[in-house]
Amino acid sequence: MNQSILTFFSERKMAWLKMKLKTTADTDEQAAIQQEAEDKFSLSTWLPDAAKRAAWLSIVSHPSKFSHPSAKTSSIIADSHQANDGYLRSGNVAYELDVFGNAAAMDVYRFLCLPMGGGETVLQHLEKDSAEVKQLLDIPTASYENLRSGFLAVKQSSIGNKTDGLVKQVYFPVDAGYHLLSILTPAGLLTQTKSRIDAMRFSETTRQAKDSRRKNEHHADGFDDIFDLTVTIYGGTKPQNISVLNNQNAGRAYLLSSVPPTFEQRQVRLPTRHFFRNSLSVRRFQESFQNLNRLMHSGVNNIHVREGIRNTLKYLIDSVLQQAFRIRTSGAGWSQTEHYQAVPLAQRIWLDDAYLEQREQNEDWLNEVASDFARWIVRTYEYSYKDSRTKLGDHEFRELVSLVEQAITADKEFFR
Repeated sequence: MNQSILTFFSERKMAWLKMKLKTTADTDEQAAIQQEAEDKFSLSTWLPDAAKRAAWLSIVSHPSKFSHPSAKTSSIIADSHQANDGYLRSGNVAYELDVFGNAAAMDVYRFLCLPMGGGETVLQHLEKDSAEVKQLLDIPTASYENLRSGFLAVKQSSIGNKTDGLVKQVYFPVDAGYHLLSILTPAGLLTQTKSRIDAMRFSETTRQAKDSRRKNEHHADGFDDIFDLTVTIYGGTKPQNISVLNNQNAGRAYLLSSVPPTFEQRQVRLPTRHFFRNSLSVRRFQESFQNLNRLMHSGVNNIHVREGIRNTLKYLIDSVLQQAFRIRTSGAGWSQTEHYQAVPLAQRIWLDDAYLEQREQNEDWLNEVASDFARWIVRTYEYSYKDSRTKLGDHEFRELVSLVEQAITADKEFFR
């Protein structure tokens, strides 16, 4: 007989004897108890009894009792196959099945999980109808077929699909109507998640790495961790009422955080096609354009008004340059990815420090940028005040180009 099976019966017999013998000191009675134990845990006696009790259990992949201890549904074993679809689901994770039922029959489940030849369990050998399990179940008190059908009852689903009002349910849209789904818990996935997280957080390697961090010492590998975990308890003080796996986990399972991420508002928008169209919000410069329009329609043409217009334009240009500086701080090389290849080369030279040497040695880009800059000011002003009769002509455009070039050239610290 397989050593694991011999150990199983030996341990059960010893536990039963310990409980019975401590209640008596009589030698004859102890001898009778010893004989009773030999009979009770012999294959001829234990196997027929266990085969009957196997029907008290149900092996499932998705127990209903995680929703409510009193929920009673069909015994579901998900028949899911592995696929490289990127989903964390049944079939894509190897995990053991769960079992629930009468606690008085849990020893039967442990027997069925014992390893036999080829690394397969007793239950797997029964399903294959192997010669090895036939030899094991060859006893005079019951036929092999009766024993096999009795043990396999643990994996027999009830006839038809039955749900329960205590199970969480959701209406799922299908075509023009809805399909009512009963939501069941993948116990094996919960157990796998908990065991992997526990190994990550509490293994000896992790403990050593954390100890090195506390001592401010170098550790070659470091450690991983998951934050914002929530621990949920199934079954309260009686996790065994839910399932075997739940009892093994002391009723505990981890819930990973699923709250939406918190994004910080970006202070700058990188241009994907054109700096003056993608990265500048007209509202940001609305006050400058209002001042410009007020001065140009003041009805007065003297040195003070002309200086006011010039100073307003300089302030507007400096404000745009500040926005360009923020783009510079995004890091050298930002414009060299495929996403930003539509940005004109002159603007990339101007805005990306990856082109610093080219920017300093060749100023061909400057006139193109200054012209685009001036054109943006003209078009924004005329669009904002399209009801105005004032139009900026070629002379004003050349003046704007000159102001922009002066501002760019003068700001050596910013551009070099």
